Amino acid sequence: MAVASLVAYQLKYSYKQVPLQNGEFDWLPILPIQVARSSLLTPQFEAIIDSGSFDCLFHGDIARAVGIKDITTGILKVSGGVVKAVKMNTYGHDIRLMVGADNFKIHGYFSDELPIACLLGRDGFFDKYVVTFDPSGPSPGVELTRVHKK
Repeated sequence: MAVASLVAYQLKYSYKQVPLQNGEFDWLPILPIQVARSSLLTPQFEAIIDSGSFDCLFHGDIARAVGIKDITTGILKVSGGVVKAVKMNTYGHDIRLMVGADNFKIHGYFSDELPIACLLGRDGFFDKYVVTFDPSGPSPGVELTRVHKK
């Protein structure tokens, strides 16, 4: 049985230019987001859109900002990257992810070891949007098309 989808709207964000250690620059797909839980809402912060990350990963400070005092009370999941030896304990909690005027429930994973605020991964972000990375042209960017699955 096919799953019907309903396209809601499109958003476009410019890549953010970031300095590299060698003095050059790179472009990153950065998205301003907020996280909510119950009546608590974080200030807006920057998240990296990462198609290589299975889960949406957040620094533990984001959890504490929405009232999760002890992240280790969540579901333990060991996350790793492309380097086999590098592993990180993450703890899953239900939160709401806010992108522009849109918000939806996800299961986010938190760790105090994450060196950035957030990576938006396939489960929780890419399953809500069709993401088009466009590094060409004078203003490289990312386009998000919100898709509601029935």
